[in-house]
Amino acid sequence: MKAKSYLLAIDGSQASRSAAHFAWGLAKQNDARVVAQHVVDTGEIWRFLSYDLAGFIGSGIYMDARERITQVMYLIAETLMLSYGSQAAGQSLEFENYIDEGEPAAEIARRAIDHDLVILGFHSRRFDRRQRGLFEELAKDCPCPVLVVRDVVKPWSKMQIFVTHDMAGAKTIENICLMGAAFGVPVDTTRSANLKEVIESNEDDVLLVVSADSLNNAHDGLAKARIQKFLQASNGRALLLWRDCAKARQSVRKAS
Repeated sequence: MKAKSYLLAIDGSQASRSAAHFAWGLAKQNDARVVAQHVVDTGEIWRFLSYDLAGFIGSGIYMDARERITQVMYLIAETLMLSYGSQAAGQSLEFENYIDEGEPAAEIARRAIDHDLVILGFHSRRFDRRQRGLFEELAKDCPCPVLVVRDVVKPWSKMQIFVTHDMAGAKTIENICLMGAAFGVPVDTTRSANLKEVIESNEDDVLLVVSADSLNNAHDGLAKARIQKFLQASNGRALLLWRDCAKARQSVRKAS
């Protein structure tokens, strides 16, 4: 049987450090390996510096600035991975580190094809446009479940599954329950209430499971806004964006 593998998406934040400690603990419980990934967001650098056409000054100075900023970002990335590696080495588990370049969501999704779960931290103090975009893009493209955690200092009281039509099959629920067992939390399913009612009725230490496809297909934006408020409300909460790995990987292989 193939060993489990978790992809840990990190940056230099306290949120990422908390996510790393959770990933290490989960890996030890389930005899899994942890692969850490940091993405140098060169697309964001270019958006910050670029213009449609050069105006008062030529484009050369912007190209030079982009190269310098990219070099600094790589220096930060290397320092981050050195620090992470030194701490991970003391955890007595199998681990790997990677630095990638590009759009974060796309690079995370690309590596996620070889993993059972993506784990990342929640930045409660700066929940800005870029982080919202990351969640939304991962909901669209990530080929495995995505777990968003805050300060996990004790087990969640329960895993609450919000069951939508695309995940109502017995096999899907069984797979989610198996992941709940790996997390060591009891599972509860909600089939009739809407997402607003589920969120408002939940405790402050619950792991909420939502279909990545249903979140991606939400047209009014309210579902995404409610998910954001759900996570912001308590340090003990977490979110699992569910996607069936086997089906997603099959789709990726067909597309390639």
